Amino acid sequence: MNSRAFFLLLFLLCIDAQAHHSNAEYDRTVVTELAGEISRVIWRNPHVGLWVDVANENGVTETWSMEAADLLGTQRRGVSEGTFEVGQQVTVAGFSSTRRETHMLVTNVLLSNDLEVLLTGAAQPRWSERILGGGNWVAAAAESEATQLDIFRVWTLERTSRPAFIENPPFTDSARAAFEQYDSNDDPALQCIQLGMPRVITFTGPHPIAFEQQGDDIVLVGEYFDVRRVIHMNETFIPESAIYSPLGYSIGRWEGEGNEKALIVETEKINYPFFDISGMAGAPQSRDVQFTERFWLNTQGTELHYDFTMTDPNTFTETVTAEDYTVWKWRPEIRIMPYLCEVD
Repeated sequence: MNSRAFFLLLFLLCIDAQAHHSNAEYDRTVVTELAGEISRVIWRNPHVGLWVDVANENGVTETWSMEAADLLGTQRRGVSEGTFEVGQQVTVAGFSSTRRETHMLVTNVLLSNDLEVLLTGAAQPRWSERILGGGNWVAAAAESEATQLDIFRVWTLERTSRPAFIENPPFTDSARAAFEQYDSNDDPALQCIQLGMPRVITFTGPHPIAFEQQGDDIVLVGEYFDVRRVIHMNETFIPESAIYSPLGYSIGRWEGEGNEKALIVETEKINYPFFDISGMAGAPQSRDVQFTERFWLNTQGTELHYDFTMTDPNTFTETVTAEDYTVWKWRPEIRIMPYLCEVD
């Protein structure tokens, strides 16, 4: 495998892993194959799910629950709701859970008609030459907006970097203890609980974002959990009367001109308990947290770059900064869809 292909594979694995929550519970060093009959299908977020009845080595039927990727990513890879049906005989492959018996992260499903369904971007065919899914998203063509060079478009995640400070986070003693005790099963996304800042922008998985003009203000729309975050553009400070909320209260301003123009957003009044970023999900944050974000375009107007600075004296002993933390790509055929999250 050449270096370009390796890094593409690594990126797709990371994107799929961030789609709904951490996949740390799965042993990715061993691929498990099973054969059986589908007994249940769920077609929704935070992930598509299959239940397959499998005869174990003693001939006793066990029901394996199988977690796939997020709903919208699955659909955008061309896998539709009718692909899986109760009663189908299937062979599946994936990674078994290290925490739950008869549970796995499923990547490949072979149907009885020899059609192999790939459920992640990184999955490779195992059994068949007839393939559905996998790879890049499939989307309907849309009218080109090539003359539009501002941020008011839909953006899909191209890459995420890991800030240098996560190698040795400057935690306070209490924050370090809380971070070390965090269990990924406590992730609010698993309970379809509305997420907050900064996760709605720093840990969205493959879900696109968009900027919309709303009068004098800007709304940052996120497909992940149907976020609508208002950025107040005619205010120079955050009012004391602002109410604490998971998204906080944001004010914005433009800096620079032409190709150097950037949207600067300052956010406070956040009561979301986690500082979730790539490589450091589950770090605590307090109501004293303050964020400054910078959104800026590349020269061609086809990429949206994102930096942030965060201060929280209860979490970190110093200000932390991530430059070029994410890069979002403009793909005119992609549209934001309802997230449709539901707890099983």
